[in-house]
Amino acid sequence: MQTQKTDIHSEFLSIKDMLASYLYRLTANKTDAEDLLQDTFIRVNDKIETFLGKSSFKTWVFTIATNLAHDNKRVRNRWELDVQDKCKHAAAESVPYQEKMKVAFQSQIEKQFDITEHINYCFTCVGKNLSMEKQIAVILKEVYDFKRTEIAEILKTTEGVVKHLLFEGRKELQDKFQNRCALINKTGVCYQCAQLNNYFQNDKSAETKIAELPFSEKNTPEENLEHRFKLIQRINPLRSNGAHLEDTILQILRETIHDH
Repeated sequence: MQTQKTDIHSEFLSIKDMLASYLYRLTANKTDAEDLLQDTFIRVNDKIETFLGKSSFKTWVFTIATNLAHDNKRVRNRWELDVQDKCKHAAAESVPYQEKMKVAFQSQIEKQFDITEHINYCFTCVGKNLSMEKQIAVILKEVYDFKRTEIAEILKTTEGVVKHLLFEGRKELQDKFQNRCALINKTGVCYQCAQLNNYFQNDKSAETKIAELPFSEKNTPEENLEHRFKLIQRINPLRSNGAHLEDTILQILRETIHDH
């Protein structure tokens, strides 16, 4: 039994970073993600004798973590797309919020603001507009490369339902980004990543960085979404240079929701 426990601890550690980043993408809150990660480990440790090996250990653990997230009211709460606008206005009008962001920026490992990291933050935020099932399905498939059969097991549903969730979730994301993101659409209302770049870099380098991004009005919405996924897959939202800054922005966003 002790050997089995030791093996489980080792296996859990091997997927811990992936699981933590997954939970952060679901919660958009570092503290909530850490709490769920700890609760997942406790549940895995307590229930290990029920793991029969019918699925991979990773899928089994992600099932437990997803169930715990589903039961968390703060995680289940969805927010509207315009919450980013409210957050932007609140930060612009609030000196304390501006100071929080400056402190977070100064704590970065490298004093560079990376637009691609903000694109990752944006995906986390926009993902909260989807139903939770769609959010889970899209994140597992497009960010962590889970198979549809594995996602079906995690969500306790059929592969057909997962296929539908992925189709609808992707379509909703395409529409939201295509209509909103100014990096893709010249009439888009959100240019926050470029504005933050210029604000923190104290120069006008955003246009150069934007020109290097793969997004284009000439692309189809699906192609632009695929480019976005490829950028996001390379970023661990808890370990990137801008992680503290992005989490600070999300905290301001949550406070903005509460105030309204």
